[in-house]
Amino acid sequence: MNGLYQRATARSVALIGNPNTGKTTLFNALTGLSQRVGNYPGVTVERKTGKLELAPGRTVELVDLPGAYSLAASSPDQMIAADVLLRQQSGTSPIDVVVAIVDASNLRRNLYLVSQLMEIGAPLVVALNMMDVARSGGIGIDAGTLSQRLGVPVVPMCANRREGIAELRGAILDAFEGEHQQSPAVPIFPETLERQVEILRESASSMGADGDRRLSRVEAFRALVDEGGYTEERLVAEKGEELSGELARRRGEIGISAPLLSIETEVRYSWINRILDGCLSQSTEPRRTVSDKIDMVFTHRVAGMVIFIAVSALVFQGIYQWSEPLMGGIEFLFSGLGSLARAILPAGALRSLVIDGIIGGVGGVILFLPQIAILFLFISVLEDCGYMSRAAFLMDQLLSRCGLSGTSFIPLLSSFACAVPGIMAARTIGDRR
Repeated sequence: MNGLYQRATARSVALIGNPNTGKTTLFNALTGLSQRVGNYPGVTVERKTGKLELAPGRTVELVDLPGAYSLAASSPDQMIAADVLLRQQSGTSPIDVVVAIVDASNLRRNLYLVSQLMEIGAPLVVALNMMDVARSGGIGIDAGTLSQRLGVPVVPMCANRREGIAELRGAILDAFEGEHQQSPAVPIFPETLERQVEILRESASSMGADGDRRLSRVEAFRALVDEGGYTEERLVAEKGEELSGELARRRGEIGISAPLLSIETEVRYSWINRILDGCLSQSTEPRRTVSDKIDMVFTHRVAGMVIFIAVSALVFQGIYQWSEPLMGGIEFLFSGLGSLARAILPAGALRSLVIDGIIGGVGGVILFLPQIAILFLFISVLEDCGYMSRAAFLMDQLLSRCGLSGTSFIPLLSSFACAVPGIMAARTIGDRR
């Protein structure tokens, strides 16, 4: 096991996986109503935690990390996920066990993140979710063989049907107690790359104010491979500009002309293909699922745009028109309260404070509550039904010309009604710019 995860004292489990793998459903199934929602320190990324009962009298904290396709962070959400796993996020407890939830119907793509998680060194449990979808698509998975080849427990399950939940709890408990742990079969990278990673770890340990902190292998690898990425930025801020020059020298010493990120991708997918050989079978020709058919319509160049305009018009109508009666009612209520206070209180500083300060101030803020509530209702519905990702895909090419991502359409749309919900909805944009 990696030294980073030896002698852990906290009792925390991290739940991580690709977007749209049923992570939220599994989190709700494991924690029930014992959940807390807040923000990570210094950022607006949501932090969701809950109590997970593994056995009678044995309760641990379950942390629902933001969805990520890779530890090569490209958004604030993915940055937080990587930092929590690497124990570099302030205000969070160290993670003892990692649960990676994967989509059984798209196993090859999902194992990319799993291959990175295995290198961290934390006890890992793979939750093979959406087995029903895989079976309906004629996909067969030998979970036992897959577990042996990965060297970590693999639990087949259907979170939406509560199937496999008890088995997953048991696997997490075994991971805490150190049972059934093997040496994970991690991908093997070119020797020249691994050598420069170790040299970087050694040289960086003496840099910066905290010269005693030695970089983990994953930190050094990510900083070296993700040129100009988040890990490099964080480590340069921590260690100083001296690290930038050291990274450039190490990259030059590797002696590989191809981009390091493409080398990583090639190595990982070759590893995945070897792992899945004989574990994954397709009994029939791949069938178009309902989701595939919906995608063909909602992401169509013409039909998709027509649907997008209709949905946008509905959101705009809701924010701008449907909130008018509620806003009028709130305005009438606070106007009445002001008139009542004016009739009761004598002229003077106290009346001015109550009418103009308290009633007027509170009323001015609450007046926008209907618009904000309707906006978040729409965002919640669009995210839960899966339309947000389809609309983002449809609009990404157009908005990218303006330096925006596809998810920017909600803030842009809602800002026509009021800047406040537009600013609040901007948290759906992954890019800080």
